[in-house]
This record gives sequence, C-alpha cells and structure tokens, in this order.
Amino acid sequence: MKKKIYMVAILIPLLLLSAVPAFAADNQTIEEESIYYIVVDRFNNAESANDFAVDLSNPTSYHGGDIQGVMSRLDYVKDMGFTTILLSPIFENETDTFYPYVVKDRTVINKHYGTSDDLKQLVKAAHDKGLKIILDLGISSNESLSDEFIEVAKLWVQEANIDGYKLDLIDGVSANFVATLSTELKAVKADFRLIGQPVGVDYPSELETKGLDSVFNMFPYEGITSFSVPDQTFNDVEKTWQGFENPHSLLNFFDNTNTVRFTYMATEANEHPAPRLKSALTYLYTTPGIPVVFYGTEIALNGSEAPDNLGLMDFRTDKELVDYITLLSKIRSGVPALTKGSIELVKNDEGLLVFKREYEGEIAFVAINNTTKTQSFTLTTDQVGEDKELTGLITEDLVRSTDDEFHLVVNRDISEVFVVRDTTNINYALFVAVFIVPVLMIGFIYLNKKRSGNKKPE
Repeated sequence: MKKKIYMVAILIPLLLLSAVPAFAADNQTIEEESIYYIVVDRFNNAESANDFAVDLSNPTSYHGGDIQGVMSRLDYVKDMGFTTILLSPIFENETDTFYPYVVKDRTVINKHYGTSDDLKQLVKAAHDKGLKIILDLGISSNESLSDEFIEVAKLWVQEANIDGYKLDLIDGVSANFVATLSTELKAVKADFRLIGQPVGVDYPSELETKGLDSVFNMFPYEGITSFSVPDQTFNDVEKTWQGFENPHSLLNFFDNTNTVRFTYMATEANEHPAPRLKSALTYLYTTPGIPVVFYGTEIALNGSEAPDNLGLMDFRTDKELVDYITLLSKIRSGVPALTKGSIELVKNDEGLLVFKREYEGEIAFVAINNTTKTQSFTLTTDQVGEDKELTGLITEDLVRSTDDEFHLVVNRDISEVFVVRDTTNINYALFVAVFIVPVLMIGFIYLNKKRSGNKKPE
C-alpha cells in the first residue's frame, strides 16, 4: 500500500498535467479540508502527572488521555493527510465522569487533560505542521447563550490562537445569536471557523444561513452505514448532496460520539470490517463535503452505544486502513473535481455505486463495489468525452474506449477513482513503474554511497 501511495503522489501531477502537491498547502479553502475527530481522554496518554482517578476497567471513568498525548501524535494525524483536528470538549466538567458534554466552566481546562499552557503548546505545534485545531464547546442542552458566552468563546481564540469551534444542537440556537458569535470571533481572527451539528436532519439547508462556516450533514449517515453490509443499494443517495447552497462545505461522517461504531455494524452482520470500511471511506472522501474521520476508525475500533463506542486508541495495530486513508487523502487533494466539482449519479445497484465528478473541464468517475462479486459497467463517450481514456488512481487500471464505449470492471470489495485524460499511447502507471521509480532509486543509492564515501574514518 505504501508503494501505491507514492505512485499516486507521482501519477496525479502527470495525469492532470500540472504540479499538484501530494497534500494541499496551508491555505486550503474550506472544501479542501479534512478533519480528524479526537476524544481526548481516549486517544493518547503522554503525561502521567494528570492520571489521577484513572480507571481503565470503568468505561465512564477517565482513561488517561491528555492534551500532551494529542501533541505527541500530530505527525500521525498529519501523515494521514488530515488538515484539521477537532477535539472533544476539554473544559472543566460538572461531575467526575470523563463524559465531556457536562461542562462546568469553559474558562478552565479540565485538569485531567492538562493546562491552558498545554493547549497553547498544542496549537502552536499543530500550526507549525500546517494543522488547525478546533475545539468542541460542549453544548449539551439549549443553555443560556449570552454575551458572556461570547466573551468566554473569544478567550481561547485570543489566548491560544485556536482555529475554530464546534457548536452542537445548532438547530435550537437562534440565527441572530450564531451570526453575532461568528462576527465577534472573526473580528478576533479573520479566518476563524465556526461549525455546527444539528440534532435532526429535517432542514439542514436552513442552517447554512445562520452564519456557520460548515454544518454536519446528517442525511448521508444511513446510506454510508449501509456499506457495513454488502450488496445493499444506497438509499436516497442524491438527497445527500442536493438542496444545499454549498454542499462542498458540509461535514460528512459515519462514526462519532453519538453513534455505534461502523465496525460494530459490520461485525454484527458477520462481516470483516476492513473491506466495508474502505467502501465507506471512499464515499466519504469522494462525494461533496468535508470528510470527518473519528479517532479509531482507521484501526476498525469497535463499540456499540456510548460509552462503549469510545474505546481506547491503539497505535500498535495493523496499518491497512491508515494507509488507505493516506491514499484517499492524496487522491482527494490532487483531484479538484473531488473537492469542488459537480456530482452526477451514474449507477446505484445493490452495492455498486458509480458517480461522476466534474470541475472546470476535469472529470473523474468514482466506482464503489461493495458487493460479493466482481462488477462491470459501461460508460459512453457522451459521458467521458471524445478521444479520452480513464486511468485508475487506486488499482492503476488504464481503460480505453472500444466502439465509443468504456467497459470497466471493478473487483469485489474494491473502489476506484478514474480520472479522464486525453488519449495517449503512454501508460503512465507503467512509465512511472518502469522508468521513474528505478531512476529515483538509483539516485538515492548513489547519494547514500557518496555520503558514505565522504565520511572520514575514525
């Protein structure tokens, strides 16, 4: 998989005939972002001094994760291609439970997680690596949201230079208050991001008018989680991106603090979770919106209802899904049609989902085969274009037309992103594998030998 990631990083610029970076630069537009969502207590323990009241046998007790633990794993997050980290509430709690949505005082950092200085250090370290930090404000009921609340919210922007807030239960908050909060926060930091999560899914498009930069899109959840079982048609697939002024800024997810784990759904159906997760992740990374990946999804962390779904992170497990997310990140950041383009449904048939993305003349087709059999489908030159060919960025397939038709085959449990380019006699995947990679390897060996030769004997 790592070899494939490197190949894609080289292939995309060649295929698009432009110098596209492996990951987007620090000045991403909001639709180019991707978010890694961390429950601090369950992620990583790096500071034993705040390990009081830790009880690993009790799912409602603190388990030792802290702010320093997040900071020590920034490279882990960055290397998967994420641009932003969303932290669960880190403020002082009302009770002794770790559950972060019983906030007592938002001006004080929960002593189990660290100090305000730890938060400042985390934000600075993240910024040095090109990562943003968003804090969850921990709204658990329609509490009194007043001018005092706004001043407290401004505090961490001013003192720690955080990049955003998550505001829950947003469908119960007045549009005027959200607009005022957004204005006040952006007066402190112009590029500050305010994101919202509603309770229901009835009128999510109305939330776009409340002054939020982005809203969690609840519509796709049922469809995405249907990938946990093979051979299922994605219900209401077009509804998940229609009816929004800017669907590219919506936040898409399938695991979070309020849901059972996707892995749980798959294992309950006696399915191996990795192939099912790959289908769901492909959808998340290739449809309109910002992918939000919950900590542990990349290791197929299991769990039913909360707090069972908030298990401890394990960094020693197999890296298959970590590598797959990294690959998807490189593809998404290198193909603008996936982050900014229009979308058109091509096929949705019992586990085979195919759609077309297009942006400023650039076209990509995404095929997700979440079935138990090899699937085939046909595209026409009307869909693809005259004198064009399709190149796969995951399996590295090259498909040319026959009698104005493209006959595509996708193996079981495999997804593919086909980019459209002018017909050429050059097989770029083969060219890179046969010529470019060996040249790079020879150059690497030569430089190593040269360095070794320049070392003086002791």
